[in-house]
Amino acid sequence: MKVTANKRTQTTQRVSLMALVGTQFWRFRKSPINFLLLAGFLLAGLYGLYQGFAFKRKQVTTITTFRAERNTNLQRMAGNFRADTATTEGREAYHEAAELLGANWNLVLPAFKYPVSTAIFAIGQGDVFPYYYTVKNEGFFMQLFKQGEIANPLRSLVGHFDTCFWVIYLFPLLIVMLLFNALAAELDNGNWRLIHSQGMTARQWLLSQFLLVGLVVEGLFLVVFGGGLLLNYFFFGQLPAISDLLFFVGANLYTVFWLSVVYCINAFGRSTGTNAFYAGNAWIVACIVLPALVTMLIESSIRVDNTTVSRMSRRPQGTKFEDDAFGVRTIRQMVKLRPQFRHATVTPGDRAFYFAVYMAYHEMLDDTNRVAVQSYFDGIEQRQRWTNASFLINPSAAVDGIFAGLAANDAMANHRFVWQTMDLHARLHEVFFPALFTNRLLRESDYRNLPVFEPKRPNPFSWELALNYAGLLVMSVFFFGYANRELKRWVG
Repeated sequence: MKVTANKRTQTTQRVSLMALVGTQFWRFRKSPINFLLLAGFLLAGLYGLYQGFAFKRKQVTTITTFRAERNTNLQRMAGNFRADTATTEGREAYHEAAELLGANWNLVLPAFKYPVSTAIFAIGQGDVFPYYYTVKNEGFFMQLFKQGEIANPLRSLVGHFDTCFWVIYLFPLLIVMLLFNALAAELDNGNWRLIHSQGMTARQWLLSQFLLVGLVVEGLFLVVFGGGLLLNYFFFGQLPAISDLLFFVGANLYTVFWLSVVYCINAFGRSTGTNAFYAGNAWIVACIVLPALVTMLIESSIRVDNTTVSRMSRRPQGTKFEDDAFGVRTIRQMVKLRPQFRHATVTPGDRAFYFAVYMAYHEMLDDTNRVAVQSYFDGIEQRQRWTNASFLINPSAAVDGIFAGLAANDAMANHRFVWQTMDLHARLHEVFFPALFTNRLLRESDYRNLPVFEPKRPNPFSWELALNYAGLLVMSVFFFGYANRELKRWVG
């Protein structure tokens, strides 16, 4: 009988809470300002989604055109082997494909970072990192660092208005605006005594309002999130991925976290003005002040010298490439470094000798520069990892970094792309260098053996993501628990 009574009591409480949510909804919809506010936020969310979609479509269009142009050129060069060499035009076409110097000038392979599904929600650093490269036989790092590099791991200060920005910086503001005086308003206008006299506790009153606003915010998010999934499917042929699910979970955990913060502020039963001050400052500190301070601290603690790679974008000066003795030594050193080319037979009397010396020099230079580039990348990645791991004091920027990682639009995703591109460069050498160092012409079979870039999908899981999500959940439980304890104390 006791168990039955407890179940009946729990059922009554649940029904009472849901009925109270219905009452709160009736009160909520009476205010046209609320609907204007929600409409404005929904439009902002749709605009953010459009920004992500437009950027992603630009990337896809550029990559598609770029690949088509490069592949067409490669097919044209391979077709030159079947040209009629009895004609002047045919001989020129044949030499363009077979001669080492001419082929090197025109032989360009495409490497590209095709945007993943979740990239439609988070631009991240995608607009400051290159997402395609033209890969030639010349020194890899010299090609790579002709473009600029970035070392700032914080995305919130670069002005991206996308779905990620909407969730991280505008959702908390919406929650603050709708709920900062959820209880204080009733205390200030004297309605709370009447409400409490009907058997309503402050905890029930607050929970019903917060549950309603949580459902409303979730509805806004589902519209934008669902719209992103549909755009991915119809325009890019991409089905929902694990990274989309993780983005969905993270956005909801982050929303619950902010609900718990504002709930805790309400639990102290202060005046409307005091609550507005606390809630507004909580948003300013969490979304603006702390990200800037933590970023400054991380940048001063982890030094990254951007000038260390600037020299790699310039051709070496003063090197005696036309000195035969220097050339012979250089090729011998390169063969020791790359034993697969140990059968090199090119000599100073050969037409391709000086070109072979130049390529051998850059091959060794790339091997030397790899250490400096790795160190440079490690410093940038450390900054980003520390930013992502600072969720206890810096939740907004930390979640921002996690979302950029899920979208493969952060520094670490760019560095993975760089190393994949370097692998393509090495495989190009495996085809080109045997002909170069044996002083023979290229063949049509060499073109058939040219490597094809196959981008690898990044793993969306990381320890930073797990810590962030677990931390948001723990902090939310803490704030809700502390607030409920406070409510019981002052209500009695």
